Amino acid sequence: MNDQNSKKQILKSSSIIGGASVITIIIGLIKVKALAVLLGPTGVGLMGMLLSLLGLASTVFSLGLGTIGVREVAINRDNPEKINQVRKALFLANIILGLFAVIVITLNRKFLSNWLFDNTEQQWAVCFIGIAVFVSLIGGAQGAVLQGFRKINEQAKIKIIGAILSTIIGLGLIGWLGEEGITGFVISVPIIGCLLGFYYTRQLPNIRSVKLSWSQLWPLWKSMVTLGFVYMLSGVMGESTKLLTREILNQELGLISVGYFQAAWSISMTYIGFVLGAMATDYYPRLTETINNKKKANELINQQTEIALTFSAPILFAMLSFSPIVIHLLYSKDFTPAIEILRWQIMGDILKIIAWPLGFIVLSLGKGKVFFLLEMIWNMFYLVFVYFGIHQFDIQITGYAFAFSYFIYLMVTYLTVLKLFNFKWDDRSKYLISIIIINACILLFLSYFNIWLCMIIGLISITYSLYNIVSTLDNMGVKNKAFERISILVKEYRFFR
Repeated sequence: MNDQNSKKQILKSSSIIGGASVITIIIGLIKVKALAVLLGPTGVGLMGMLLSLLGLASTVFSLGLGTIGVREVAINRDNPEKINQVRKALFLANIILGLFAVIVITLNRKFLSNWLFDNTEQQWAVCFIGIAVFVSLIGGAQGAVLQGFRKINEQAKIKIIGAILSTIIGLGLIGWLGEEGITGFVISVPIIGCLLGFYYTRQLPNIRSVKLSWSQLWPLWKSMVTLGFVYMLSGVMGESTKLLTREILNQELGLISVGYFQAAWSISMTYIGFVLGAMATDYYPRLTETINNKKKANELINQQTEIALTFSAPILFAMLSFSPIVIHLLYSKDFTPAIEILRWQIMGDILKIIAWPLGFIVLSLGKGKVFFLLEMIWNMFYLVFVYFGIHQFDIQITGYAFAFSYFIYLMVTYLTVLKLFNFKWDDRSKYLISIIIINACILLFLSYFNIWLCMIIGLISITYSLYNIVSTLDNMGVKNKAFERISILVKEYRFFR
């Protein structure tokens, strides 16, 4: 596959997953807006705590099998017998782990409720989260198989249909039950995702004929868990960091501060999802297939970096320039403290987009311990910054910590892959990284002194970014009428000549 065809493949997968993400973002924004209006910052904070518990428990009890499942399916795509063994072993393992999760969480419901909420009134909510964890693990097994097979369209459909149905059900429950409906709001997403996962994996080759004894299953599980356990620990760190951050905010500043943090975090993770989702969906299995060919792998990594930065730049600049409007529009004026948090998280997101293609090198190489150490660096610095800075910088420390921690993470990750894989950014990647970081720093600086000037410069940056997209599409031989009009407009007024 030549350079242009490879970029087209990246663009195709990114556009499909990105398009699905845009739709889910719009649906998510409607959902969050309704939740903010109906329940306010306290309700959003409660939702954040339950989401953190769900994410942490799902990560712990999955033992990293989802990540390893993707890798195993991608590596063995041309070996039907091995693929079927992996699929069955993955599914059965997640059933066992899911049932174990339900038992453990149910037995510890009182402790978890008291730990998270300083009372025992949320015991039933905790029990329902346990059921959601079970469903989430089963859905994760289906998702890993689809991702390993690089079924991009199916994964996009799951995102869109799941978002629509979970929004209808979740908001319906809140409208009916009020704050008590938040639990249903949270667990509706994994339940619907799991059902859709079953539907689309049934369209793959049938595995019912595959018979595996316990003596055959055990070696498969052992090899998957040995590597997956390290990735699980990495995931646990990430979820624990979010949960501990919310706990620190709750203890020091009250539950309303958790609502502000959740507002900024939700926006940041939602809009960046279309870029990171495309990487995880297509880039990871593709890189795994080519990782033993350093030249092709290096080309793929630089191509992914270029496409990710080029197509995310307009959104990053828009969010950075118009964050006050975004917060007030999506939530309400009660969430004004979240504006500065969001700005700094956007700076961190830029560094995250740059770092993620590098992190997948470590995943594809199967260097679990190295991956764990890299993840530990971000989580450790983030928590330290938040814990020791909260009294001096208040709620805004969560934004500052996010950006500075990702700066450290990016530097360490680049040096690591340079040593492990001799990877280096090419000139095009270096140019894009430099120009986007410089633009973002200028916009962040202006936001503190003149918001109107920040918006004007932001519009110019957005226009230039769209022009870069046009140029990239032209170089790949891809034509788009909307982008062509932007290109003509930019050239006519010579904005950047």
